Amino acid sequence: MDKKSRDYEVCLCYRTTRGEVEDIIREKNITNLKDLCEIAKVGDKCGGCREDLQMILDEVLAE
Repeated sequence: MDKKSRDYEVCLCYRTTRGEVEDIIREKNITNLKDLCEIAKVGDKCGGCREDLQMILDEVLAE
């Protein structure tokens, strides 16, 4: 699946989609990866999605 799709499962450990992450970033006004991981409860288990989470965060903040 395309990483740009809102249905892309960015965090496999918690089965969290890109769309869910984008919505949380906007709703909670998140500006850094640490806060995103804590608030969204993603990226804190295996850490494999952190690069993608940072990419999504950067893209949402650039809007």
